[in-house]
Amino acid sequence: MGFLDALLGRTKPAQPNLDHLFGLPGAQITLEAAEGMHPSGEAAVCFKPASAQSFADTEKELVELLNLNEEGTDPNAAKATLSNQEDEFGYRWVVVASSDFSSLVTRVHLVNSTLEEHGWGPQLLCSVFPFHPDTPGAPGTASVTYLIYLYKRGSFYPFVPTNGEHRDNEMELRLKTELANDLTIEKDLDHWFPIWKLPIS
Repeated sequence: MGFLDALLGRTKPAQPNLDHLFGLPGAQITLEAAEGMHPSGEAAVCFKPASAQSFADTEKELVELLNLNEEGTDPNAAKATLSNQEDEFGYRWVVVASSDFSSLVTRVHLVNSTLEEHGWGPQLLCSVFPFHPDTPGAPGTASVTYLIYLYKRGSFYPFVPTNGEHRDNEMELRLKTELANDLTIEKDLDHWFPIWKLPIS
């Protein structure tokens, strides 16, 4: 339970700051310039629901909010879609997709804040943003790199999974340095949790 206790913020008073998410567009530019990476066009918000029925009402509101541009008057507005999945541990992942990264970040912020407003704040765990290399399969590159935002701590860390349930710690530490000017990086490496079987890649 140590992993879940820490992820849920039970070991430290909650310090959420959703505005830290707006540092991600700057991090996108840094990753493109320094690492040749681009965002996948998807992101996911993870939380632990207490009631499926109560979330159904919140989900309806989220869908309405996230799809404001679907029938809008601006044909150039970035479209977003929303789906949700439940993993084997009973955690629900709200997956958001948008072709525009800034729009994607805004919508993830909206998902978090809407869940927060509906009383789901204590159940919010993290938000996950995958990035892919411009040249897949190139030597020394990972197939996917995740920037993970810990809701309870208001901070980010890079997670770079490799073959099997292993991770590239050297690359994660390099990204920590590269992204320090863009994001609030989690200083305590004990909170850099590996999250396997993510619903997006």
